[in-house]
Amino acid sequence: MPAESNDLNQQDTAPVVVAGHVAIDQIIDSVDQVKPRAALGGAASYSALALSSMGYANSIVTRVGFDFPSKWSLLLKDRGGIDIEKCRVSNEKTTSFRIDRSSDPRRLWLLARCRELTIHDFQSYIGKTSHNQTLVLNPIAGEISVSLLDRLSKEFGVVLIDSQGFVRRITRRTSEVSMHLGLDISSLSGVDFLKADRQELCAWTGSRDVDSSIRQISKFVDYILLTSGGESVDLLENGKLRFRAVPHEVDALDTTGAGDIMLAIFAARYSESRDIKESLLTSVSAADLSVRKIGIEKAILDKMEIESASKSVRIRTY
Repeated sequence: MPAESNDLNQQDTAPVVVAGHVAIDQIIDSVDQVKPRAALGGAASYSALALSSMGYANSIVTRVGFDFPSKWSLLLKDRGGIDIEKCRVSNEKTTSFRIDRSSDPRRLWLLARCRELTIHDFQSYIGKTSHNQTLVLNPIAGEISVSLLDRLSKEFGVVLIDSQGFVRRITRRTSEVSMHLGLDISSLSGVDFLKADRQELCAWTGSRDVDSSIRQISKFVDYILLTSGGESVDLLENGKLRFRAVPHEVDALDTTGAGDIMLAIFAARYSESRDIKESLLTSVSAADLSVRKIGIEKAILDKMEIESASKSVRIRTY
């Protein structure tokens, strides 16, 4: 069952619909850490809180299990306007990861996965007005299938997806997260914006060549948001570089969730203005400033600070 629509700070534009699992993360920050710390995770969590703090109406389609902590349920309702209790599955656990941030790159293991999302979870959004809505698909553990992506992308007006949950592969023996090598990229035919880093682009196509992957994917996707670990974000249109945004320098404490924040704010800003450059500046600014905080707190954004700082994001037009 989809979550209720957030009725805080409603604007003239339709709510941004974000889909993906809310998660419980067990995080290792250092090699000498005795016990992992539990943290609220999942792209949907970061997205809902970031959108609400910036004044954007939003809804999420998600699932959590019987073990999801009530304190986090209250946080999402109070700060994000999301009633997560409507999304509980009584006989399953919440999607959960063990995340080792003491290594570079970080390592992930899937500990549990809640029920996958189906077309029925989106039914209340699909209809006469869905073609005027913006949809962000941001799975974390394969809870949105490629076939569901293909169907949903034809129902909504603007569709943005994050590659991470689609290209992740769970190793059967150890449950460690790795990457697929080749997916059906024709399923991207209804997608307007695809967010990915270079490794994820290659995972979609099964190729080792980034430029070749861009050419193949751009046959189906209008725009690619190409990330590079916080150094810059390239926006490609029809396979050609159009903008490169370089964020201001900050002391990063925790980058988990920053990409989710960026995509959500980009989606909302673009839904509101249809201005790609402005959307890129604001979303890159939001993601960059967010990493000064640890955990879910980074998604509680200061709108005035974000908009002011967006003016100092360096952007090059090609």
